[in-house]
Amino acid sequence: MKKTLYLATFDVGYTHILRVFYAADEDEAQQKKSDLEKEINAPCKSLEHYPNGFRLVMSTLPGTVEVTDEVQPRTIEV
Repeated sequence: MKKTLYLATFDVGYTHILRVFYAADEDEAQQKKSDLEKEINAPCKSLEHYPNGFRLVMSTLPGTVEVTDEVQPRTIEV
């Protein structure tokens, strides 16, 4: 199953939190966004979809990943 890259942005006081994750579709992305809102205890300011990936601090995050029961992408806090 292919999953594509999303970026969720949160404002907590004077701090901006960016969380990237992979989701199979918009419904899964919304569920992960809701889970992150509960975890961070703040509303999501924006949720952006990056099917082609993006470059971050000289690292490239792929736009899609292949997901199996053995291989799961992890959520990365930036």
